[in-house]
Amino acid sequence: MRISNFKTQLGDIYVNLHSTKGGEITNSESGYIFKSDSFKIEIIEFTEIKNWLKEVSEIEIQSSIGWIFRITKLNENSETLNFDCSLVRTSTEITSEPDTGENLQAIWIKDKKNVVSIGTEDGEMMKYRAEKNDWMPNRFQSELGIIKTGFFNQKYKEKSFTKQLPFGFETKIPKLKKGEKLYFHYLVAANELKKSIDYPNEDDISTNFAVDYPKWTLIEKLNIKE
Repeated sequence: MRISNFKTQLGDIYVNLHSTKGGEITNSESGYIFKSDSFKIEIIEFTEIKNWLKEVSEIEIQSSIGWIFRITKLNENSETLNFDCSLVRTSTEITSEPDTGENLQAIWIKDKKNVVSIGTEDGEMMKYRAEKNDWMPNRFQSELGIIKTGFFNQKYKEKSFTKQLPFGFETKIPKLKKGEKLYFHYLVAANELKKSIDYPNEDDISTNFAVDYPKWTLIEKLNIKE
């Protein structure tokens, strides 16, 4: 089910919801409401990100958009939910690469003239919210963050409910119990590709800053009631 789309110079970004039971989506004052057999999902859409950066710096962002998803499990019925946010590129010259940071999982998409960043919270931030039972059930904390693997030759990998796609992200919602709630978001920023003022040999990374917001900052800036 298509939730929303956002046009950029590199192509359209589509946000989709996939449910094994289907459901109905309706408009709301802040975005959309999706209801299915066992879920209620509040989807808040906003475009203010580009203005927030101007308040604290000289960073210029041409366009931005974000989607907050607040999921509530209504009963014990079985239903699988997946979401994705991905750019459909207009040219094979458009490339992408991971562009992560502390508590940020992001992707950097560009051609010779333009750049788009898509960002979301990483597994470590999801784990932190699980520890606080902050719209992430406490019981999931062992499934998130930096996980040890192996016995003799231990390795470490980050676990998250969100994985990177070639030009975006996919979030698979874990099995929730009745009454449990879960939050995640996708943030997008688009700009002309230019060189950094401070580091002339490197690309400007303003779009990366624009998609690096944790849950509590978004909730505060958008004045959303918890």
